[in-house]
Amino acid sequence: MRAYIVRRLMQAVLVVFVVITLMFFLFRLMPADPTTMLVESGLPEQARQDLLERWGLTGSLADQYWSYLTNLATGDFGTSFFYQEPAWNVLAPLILNTLWIAVPGMLLGALIGCGLGVVVGWARRGGPVERAGIFLATFVRGVPSFVLGIFILMVFSTWLGWFPGFGIGELGDGFTRYFTWSFLAHLILPVMTLAIFFLPENLLLMRTGVVENRGEDYLELVRAKGVKESRVAWHAARNSLLPVITWLFPALAETVAGIVIIEVVFSWPGIGRELVLAVNRQDYPIAQTAFFLLAVMIVLANLAADLVYAKLDPRVSYE
Repeated sequence: MRAYIVRRLMQAVLVVFVVITLMFFLFRLMPADPTTMLVESGLPEQARQDLLERWGLTGSLADQYWSYLTNLATGDFGTSFFYQEPAWNVLAPLILNTLWIAVPGMLLGALIGCGLGVVVGWARRGGPVERAGIFLATFVRGVPSFVLGIFILMVFSTWLGWFPGFGIGELGDGFTRYFTWSFLAHLILPVMTLAIFFLPENLLLMRTGVVENRGEDYLELVRAKGVKESRVAWHAARNSLLPVITWLFPALAETVAGIVIIEVVFSWPGIGRELVLAVNRQDYPIAQTAFFLLAVMIVLANLAADLVYAKLDPRVSYE
C-alpha cells in the first residue's frame, strides 16, 4: 500500500507539471498580449515594452518558462496584471467561497440521489416508480447547468422573490464571517442548482447497484431471519455504495472545475468566476494559478477515491 501511494503521488506530481506547462504555453501563444486589455491604445511603444518587461513577458519563451518554474518552486505564483497584487492573495479567499457551493451541493445531491436511487432500484421492475425515476434522472442529466441555474433563478428569485439571486451577500467578521443570514440566503440557490445538477448520476449509480444486489443470496438469508423488507433494502443499499463512493471524490474536483458556469450565472465571487474574468483579461498569473489549484484538487481527489475504495471493498488490493 505504501509503495502504491508513493507511486500515485509521483504520478500526481507529473500530471500537475504537465498541466501548468500546457497552461503556460497556451496563454502565451494567444495572438494578443495583456497590454491590449489593460492600457489605452495610444500608449507609446516604449511604455508598452516597459510594462511587458515588468510583467516578465519579454525574452524568449524558454527564459519565461524557466523563470515561471523557478518562482513556482518557491511558492511565488506571480503578480496579477489586473489587480497588481500577488495572484495567491487574490484567489485564496475565493477558494473558500467556491467550496461553500461545491461541497454542500455535491453532498446534498449525493444524499438525495442515493435515497431516490434505493427507492427506484427496489421498486417493481418496469413499474411506474422505476419508469418515473429513470425519466427524471435522464431528463435532469440532459439539462445544461447554466439552463438549470437560470430557470431556478427565474422561479425562486424573480417570480417568487423568496431568495436573492446575485452576489454573496453581506459577510460577518472573523469566525462568523460566513454565518450571516444574508450570506446563507444568497447561498441557497447556487447550492440547489448544483445539487439538482449532480443528483441524476447518484440516482442512476445507486439504482444500478441495488438492482444488481437485490437478487443476491445474502439478502435471501436476511429475509429468512424475519427482517423487515425496509431493512433488507438497507443492506442492499449499503453494498451498492461502492460505485457512488468511487465517483464521489473525483466528482468533488469536477464540481469545483465545472462550477464556473454556476458562479457566472449567480455572480458568485468564486475561483471559477475569477478564472473566466482572468482569461478575458489575459491575466496570466491568475489564470495559471487557478488551473494549478484545480489540477491539484483533481489528482488528490482521484487518489483519495482509490484509497477509500480499498477500505470499503476488501477484495481490492494494491501491489
